[in-house]
Amino acid sequence: MDKKQKLLNLIDKAGRGSIEAAEAIAEGYFKGEFGDPNPEKAKKWASYAAKHGSENAQKILNQL
Repeated sequence: MDKKQKLLNLIDKAGRGSIEAAEAIAEGYFKGEFGDPNPEKAKKWASYAAKHGSENAQKILNQL
């Protein structure tokens, strides 16, 4: 599976309420797994996941 398809699958899962998927998207944007690192998008997804209890997403936010 390519990066774009992986991202689309994660967005689909996050849209259905998966906090783990939102966390994975945030981490992917933070680390540049979907292309260049994108702090703005990482912050958006990490904020959503952290708001729903994700400790890993909160750690990403702390690093942004």
